Amino acid sequence: MKTFFFFGDSLTLGVSDPSLKGWVGQLSLASGVPVPPATFYNLGARKHSSQAIAKRWKSEVEARLIPESKPRLMFSFGVVDMAAPAGVQNLTIEESVENARTILIDAVETYGKKNIVMVSPFPVTNVEHRERIGKLSAAYLDMCADYNITYVDIFTKLSQHEPYLNTLTDGVHPTEEGNAIIANTLHELEHIVLWMNS
Repeated sequence: MKTFFFFGDSLTLGVSDPSLKGWVGQLSLASGVPVPPATFYNLGARKHSSQAIAKRWKSEVEARLIPESKPRLMFSFGVVDMAAPAGVQNLTIEESVENARTILIDAVETYGKKNIVMVSPFPVTNVEHRERIGKLSAAYLDMCADYNITYVDIFTKLSQHEPYLNTLTDGVHPTEEGNAIIANTLHELEHIVLWMNS
């Protein structure tokens, strides 16, 4: 029985999507994975940085697994890390990368490399914030390459995708239409399809 876990911040949770599906729900539906027996857990949490996710992800997986589970984990975070709500960046790129490294190495050792995927943080409309996210995404990519962990760079495509950026009504969170763009972009990738269906 496949059990999917999606960890991230409010973008993973689907804030601003009135359908309540977010990109996680839309990707799950597009995958065609039958429910039941599969189970999908959206474990996005508002304002959660990589540091917050590092503290909670493993216990949340363990609390939901049953003996026949075949866990698949997807992580997508970084927008909160690179935010600077009071003029001071929440985390440095180095701190964020180290948090991601700790999470991913533990996840791979516990659940197997083929079951772990990291998706880049998503672009925002604020130019300075978006530039910081872009640098972080590139650093995540390099780190994942060092450990041969699957990393999906959706940031580069979406940061140049005007229809997607136009759905960010608050500058950060996509509407249902924007989440459909994320889900469709991910579902077009062979390794995402294999991660969900193999």
